[in-house]
This record gives sequence, C-alpha cells and structure tokens, in this order.
Amino acid sequence: MDVERRHIWHKPPTREELAALARLLGSPEPLLSRRSTRFRELQPDQEQLQGDRLLDLLAAEPKLLRRPIITDGRRVVVGYDEAALAAMFGA
Repeated sequence: MDVERRHIWHKPPTREELAALARLLGSPEPLLSRRSTRFRELQPDQEQLQGDRLLDLLAAEPKLLRRPIITDGRRVVVGYDEAALAAMFGA
C-alpha cells in the first residue's frame, strides 16, 4: 500500500479534497475538531457548522480539522479509532 504522509498545517487539504472526504463520510461534520483550541477561539455559530459553510471554514482554518485523517480513497478514518484502523488495514 502506498502511503502519503502530509502535515495538514503546512499543506492543508483543499476544499475539493475536504468535499471528497465529506462525501465518503456522509457529511463534513466528522472532520471538525470541536475540542481544538482554534474552535474555542473562533466560537463559530451553528450556521457555519453545516454543509458547504463548514467545508469553507475547514478549508480556511485547517487547525479545526480532527486528526489524523486516513483514507485509501474509498474509506476514511478520522481521529484515532483503533477498530476502524484495524478494519481498514486488515489487522
């Protein structure tokens, strides 16, 4: 399996990449880290946390992304989820 490691603060995902991840996840919501310092600093309103507006916010503020984000192009695991990672990598 080819692996690309990418520091999302130095090379943040594009809005299009985030939209592709959101499609695989069913929504952009799982990508958002509500516990991040940046989230507390911004205090976004509920309108900013939905659909396309959330994608725009995540693209503009990569520190709001929950990490790690791991994808094989068909599946996505966001955050440290041992069971989901084991399922993805067949362990």
